[in-house]
Amino acid sequence: MAVRRVPADYRTIQEAVAASGPGDTVRVTGGVYTGTVTIGPGRDGLAVIGSGPDNVILQGEGEEAGFAITGSARVTLAGFTVIGFLNGIQVATSDNVIRDMVAADCIDEGFDVLPDASRNLFIRVLSRNNGGEGIEINGAANWVIGSEFESNGDDGIDINGEGNLASENRASGHFRGENPAGITMEGNRNLAVNNRLVGNRWGLSTDAAGLLVFGNVMSRNSELGALFQDAADSLVLANEFSCHGEEGIHFNGATRIRVILNKAEENGTEGFELSSNTTALVVDDNEVKGNGLGGIRLTLTARDDVVRRNELEENNPDLLNEAPADAGNVLDENDCETSQPPGFCC
Repeated sequence: MAVRRVPADYRTIQEAVAASGPGDTVRVTGGVYTGTVTIGPGRDGLAVIGSGPDNVILQGEGEEAGFAITGSARVTLAGFTVIGFLNGIQVATSDNVIRDMVAADCIDEGFDVLPDASRNLFIRVLSRNNGGEGIEINGAANWVIGSEFESNGDDGIDINGEGNLASENRASGHFRGENPAGITMEGNRNLAVNNRLVGNRWGLSTDAAGLLVFGNVMSRNSELGALFQDAADSLVLANEFSCHGEEGIHFNGATRIRVILNKAEENGTEGFELSSNTTALVVDDNEVKGNGLGGIRLTLTARDDVVRRNELEENNPDLLNEAPADAGNVLDENDCETSQPPGFCC
């Protein structure tokens, strides 16, 4: 194994990578470098380490990816700012570590994880002002932790694969694109844990199944805190939905979702809305206060939902059940002052 230095030993980063073998390290000192860096086969365990994203800039001209991990696994990338490529960092293999990296002003994604890429760790990365997603994950079982996503052209974090984790991230300023959100989850069995989703169009959006959405703060998004559109079989636990322009959380055609121990406060319309054939939800032990319209609203087509032991106050009204008498909804032991029709508060 060897340590190869740029520019002391090699003029470009790509030349140093091409000369490296498995387990080698490429060290890059401060400066502005150009050209894409491709890490192909035969370099498992390679580490490419810059002296810090404030010091080392990889500058592109709108083509290809800044760094492309295409044929080797267990690669480490750290300590670069990547600017102006088609994609910032593209990962096609597994078990890599991408840390302390900045991807900015790229035409498409800041970070792009391809379908066969799994078990990759992205930690302490920043994706800012890219034309597409801050990070797009199409593979399975990848982890995005402790990172920031700011003002990208579509979603901050877009998860299409299965079994991925987004935790301790912050996503803000996502208003462009079609229905942009701080986090969008279209793959099943993904986890969003302890993220801050603030100042986007939507905080979180999903149409998937088998999700865990736990401990997230969604605040001051221009429309919705969260949208569960045709989502199913998931747990929404101990999140905060506050100060959104519309609903705190909107279930549209959702089924078999447990909504437990959340807070929905000071949203522009409803705290929770269950609409468009939303069925078999369990909405228990939530705190719903000071919303502009209903605290918890079940529309005419909500069926077989359970709403129990919630604490509601200063909503208009606290509980609203528009469904007909035979809809099978159960509203029990809710601590509230107003309901339509009357009689659902205790």
